[in-house]
Amino acid sequence: MFYLLGLTILMSLAIYVGTSFYISNRSAYDRREENVELFKKEKENLKLNKSLPQESLSLLVDEREQILLQDVPKERDLIVLTKKDSLIRPIIFSFFSFLSICGIYFQPLSMGSLKDLQTYQSINGFFEANKDEREIKRSKIVEDLDSFLKRKESTASELYFLSLKFKDIQEFSLNSRLLKQLIREYSDEIPSDIYSEYAQSLFFQEGMKFSPLVIEALNQALSKSSENPIALTLKGIQYFQEGDNILAKSTWEKAIEKTVNEEEKRSIKSAIDTIDAMKNQ
Repeated sequence: MFYLLGLTILMSLAIYVGTSFYISNRSAYDRREENVELFKKEKENLKLNKSLPQESLSLLVDEREQILLQDVPKERDLIVLTKKDSLIRPIIFSFFSFLSICGIYFQPLSMGSLKDLQTYQSINGFFEANKDEREIKRSKIVEDLDSFLKRKESTASELYFLSLKFKDIQEFSLNSRLLKQLIREYSDEIPSDIYSEYAQSLFFQEGMKFSPLVIEALNQALSKSSENPIALTLKGIQYFQEGDNILAKSTWEKAIEKTVNEEEKRSIKSAIDTIDAMKNQ
């Protein structure tokens, strides 16, 4: 707030100095203005001389005009000649500039953008903190994030990008919170893979257990995309935890076919090898 106020004052001062300097530079026109006034007086004096023929009078007027007004600027330039009260105009101009800048800066802030800025700073601070610091800030970040989601109509790309950043630091509860908002607000626009990522996030959030919430999200993900490798992998884990190794293996084999990530393929292959080893015992 103080930064913006200081910046506004500096900009107003810059406008004041700039306009004052500009007007002072136009002072070169003072001599020309005096020449204009001198020409008018001489012209009147010549007209008062009744002894001069009209032809001679015209010649003298033309001669004085050539001498005094040959370098006089156009009329529109004469309007801006320096006057004794020329400093008043820069002050007035700067004052209205100050009010305009304040309106541009502080009106949006009063409508909530300052709160948005503070929320972004809080979120970025959470990303940069270590695990212990994040635990201390968790309740605050949840409050800020919920307030942000209720107040601001974010784009789908903003929500997804933010969810990925929470996923990168293994904050799955916050990651799933954003993905849920993304599905709620943009269900007709987002790729079907988002549903599988949401189910996966809930799975890790629940301690790798298939709670009713996880099962519901997983079924929805499979209904949206039955060949999604993340959803198939989760379904295989569910079968494995339920003791159905045959279905678990077949589901993981389908997941390997659809997976392009080599690290994920190795992880699934390792799970299949575990089943095979159990079968041979």
